[in-house]
Amino acid sequence: MVKQNIKSMVMVHLVVLAFILFVLVAPTHFDFLMWNVFLALLPLDFALLVLISKPKILQAVFSFLWFLFFPNTMYMITDFIHLQYISDSLDVRFQYFNYSILAAGIFVGVFLGILSLEIMMRKFLPKQGTLMVLFTLGVVSLISSFGIYLGRFLRLNSWDVFTNFKLVLAYMEGAVSAHMVAFVLLFAAAQFAILVVYHFGGRLLANLAIQGQNFEK
Repeated sequence: MVKQNIKSMVMVHLVVLAFILFVLVAPTHFDFLMWNVFLALLPLDFALLVLISKPKILQAVFSFLWFLFFPNTMYMITDFIHLQYISDSLDVRFQYFNYSILAAGIFVGVFLGILSLEIMMRKFLPKQGTLMVLFTLGVVSLISSFGIYLGRFLRLNSWDVFTNFKLVLAYMEGAVSAHMVAFVLLFAAAQFAILVVYHFGGRLLANLAIQGQNFEK
């Protein structure tokens, strides 16, 4: 089982590396995807470090880093805004190539974030009921959406918490507005829907796998 988990994680990292290298050499308009996908990979790595760390202090440190960088994954949903710089029509020559690269990067980044959240939930909420799971997903969605707002509109980065904490606090205080509330609520709803489908879809697959094993016996 351990070998299978290691193999799976290696495959995920290889796919991310291959995507970054492809964007590096391919003639696209989306070089920023390399950086964004890399940032989306960090929460997964922090979640894995939480999982394998024994000392509580290390778990706390890596959990904080996961929490800080997790919005970078869902932030990639907003990268669809870059379609305005090309064309959203697949009938335009070669635009299907740019569209597929952008969509692949966004979906990979979002999936990495969802996967990291599932690892964290199985670590800290292994036997919680449906209501607690839904509450957790809702809170994470709201906080993540606020982080996305700070990144997309105020251009703050996760590491600004360490390099310029006072600026972060000032921006957070000044960010409160009707526009911010509308954005956070709408994106929180979108994230919540995605996270719920993934989480309970994963449970369904696990249950089907167990039923299949029992049937074979």
